[in-house]
This record gives sequence, structure tokens and C-alpha cells, in this order.
Amino acid sequence: MRRAIVFPILAATAIVLSACSEEPAAPQAPPPAVQTVTLSSEQVATVFEYVARTRAKEDAQIRARISGTIIERNFEEGQAVAEDDLLFRIDPRPYQATLDSARATLSRTEAAMNVAERNLERGRQLVDDGYISQAEIDQLEGERDSARAAHEEARAALQQAEIDLGFTEVRAPFAGTAGRSELSIGDLVDPGAGALVTVVQLDPMLVDFDVTEQALADAFRENQEREARGEPPVQYTPQMKMPNGDLYPHEGVISYADNRVNPGTGTVTVTARFPNPQGILLPGQFVRIEIQRGQPKPGLLVPQPAVLEDMQGRYVFIVGDDGMVERRNVTLGQRDGTRLVVNEGLSEGDRVIVHGVQKVRQGMPVTASDIDAQP
Repeated sequence: MRRAIVFPILAATAIVLSACSEEPAAPQAPPPAVQTVTLSSEQVATVFEYVARTRAKEDAQIRARISGTIIERNFEEGQAVAEDDLLFRIDPRPYQATLDSARATLSRTEAAMNVAERNLERGRQLVDDGYISQAEIDQLEGERDSARAAHEEARAALQQAEIDLGFTEVRAPFAGTAGRSELSIGDLVDPGAGALVTVVQLDPMLVDFDVTEQALADAFRENQEREARGEPPVQYTPQMKMPNGDLYPHEGVISYADNRVNPGTGTVTVTARFPNPQGILLPGQFVRIEIQRGQPKPGLLVPQPAVLEDMQGRYVFIVGDDGMVERRNVTLGQRDGTRLVVNEGLSEGDRVIVHGVQKVRQGMPVTASDIDAQP
């Protein structure tokens, strides 16, 4: 009887001990917290960026056309000069003497030519009466022709002397800025002595950059299609970023494209013209050109940190209305600051995960909080 009572007690004790030995279940981790940006339509302009280099529209090395001694220098280095301003004066006295001599020679040859013509005229009157022979007339005609040739030669020498005398004044061929010059009053110069000074026209400034032949062909085709539809052509507005990253305050104008393709690079050099009234731009600077194609249009922009990439291409994670993570494959366009233009894959109102993308995966729940779109 006692054994029958002991067995139920032992069984109950084993059950209690077994229950006490089981550990409590671990609490489930909360969904990870992420930050999202809600996409909304914005005005987006199509912009292309190119590395470019500035170039002066006019850049002249002023050289001496004659030999002589500098007697005047009428500018300072870095000074703005107007067109036809006198820069140097070369001693004109030798050239003035040559000019005076040429004038005298011209007068002498003119007198000799007049005498020869009068002699020929008298001879023609006498030949009919038989007082002189035809051979003498031929000789008179030859003297007349020689006198005329000497007169023309003297006239050409006079013109050359006038030109040489004019070259004693070295003037600015256009308005610009004078560069460095190591010549002083008293220095002897000649045509082989190198540049006396350089004059550079800084306003406007030209900027050269290379565009792929495919991009240029696409632009031409688009404008042809628009013209066929009776629409105005796309306007391309270039803007410049300075070497320090600042945006240049003036917009440019596309001047022209080169008439040939560089076979080594497959690009065409395009030149834009920028006003430079303050002289901020200098020739030879490396800058960046941003060209806006047409007017801004509505579009979506996604922050760059939200974009991931794998073998399937670029994608982002969005948070659905049920709080679950969803992958969206996207096609992206140009860069706009720290954001990328969305061509395909996203819609207005989508909540794109920007911060916390590394700790989420498809189909998992998350705790999302919206942040302002990054500029």
C-alpha cells in the first residue's frame, strides 16, 4: 500500500523538476531602424560636365618689323591697352632719311620719264618727214620704257620707305592686356630678336572642351527631329566651374564645334564663349563646363547613398505600406549634386532607405523614419 502511494509522488516530483530545468525563451529582436526619403517630383535639368581649358580669343606676340633702337616704351606690364595704343617707338631717323632719299629719287625718275616721253613724241613727228630713221624711234621708245620702269621702281622704294618708317611705331593690334617685357629704352631690336611684348584679349574668354562624336550626333539628330515637328531647337547653356569649385557668375554661349573628329580620341572640340569683364579668367586655366540641355523638366532624384549594385545592376530598398523591405531595380541617369536622376524603377511617393541599407534584406520588417531629402 505504501509502494502505491510513493510512485505517484515520485512522478509528480519528476515533472516539477523537469519544468524547472527548462530555460525561458529569448525575446525576439525588434525590427532594425532605418531612415528613408520620400521621393517627390522636382524640376530636373539634363546637365553634362566636361573638363575644359580656357583660351584667349586674341593672343599676339608683338615683334619688331625693322631693326633699330627703342627710344620710347609707353606701357606697364599688366596694363590694359586699347586698340592702336603706342607700345614702343623705335628710332625713326634712319628711316626718315631713307624716305627722304626715296622721294628725291622718285622726283628724279619722274623728270627723266617726262623727258623720254617728250623726246619720243618729237621723234614720231620727225619720222614721217624722213628726218630720223625707224631705228632711232625704236631707241627713243626703249628710253621711254626704261624711264617708266625706273620711275615705278622709285615709287615702290618710296612705299617701302614709308612702310618701314611706320614700323618705327609699335602699336597694339587690339584691345587687351600687356604682358611681361624685358626690353627697355636703349635696347637694340630686330625682326629676329623675339617678341617685344605679348598682348592678350581677356574679354571675352574662349573655353575648349571635347565632346564624343556620338553625343554630338545625338544632339544634331534631336534638333533635326524637333525641327521636323516644328519645335524650336534645344538650347544648350554652358556654365563654368572655376578651379576652386566656385561657379562662374556668367553664363556662356556655344560658339562653334570643330570641323573634324580627333581619330585618336573619337571626340570633337567644342568652343564656348564667356564674358570676362572683371578679368577673372586667364588663358590656360583648367575648368569644368556644365552644359544644360533645354529647360528643366519634372523628375525624381534619389540620394546616392541609397543606391547599391550587384550582378543584376543598380537597385535600392524601399519600405512598403506594410513596413516590409522591398528591392527595386532602377535605371539611373545623370548626377545632380549628391543625388542621381531616376529614369526607371521608382515612383513618386516611394520611401527609399538611405541610412541602414547594409542591415536590411528583401522581405524583412523595419522601423522607418523619414528625413529631409539631401541637397
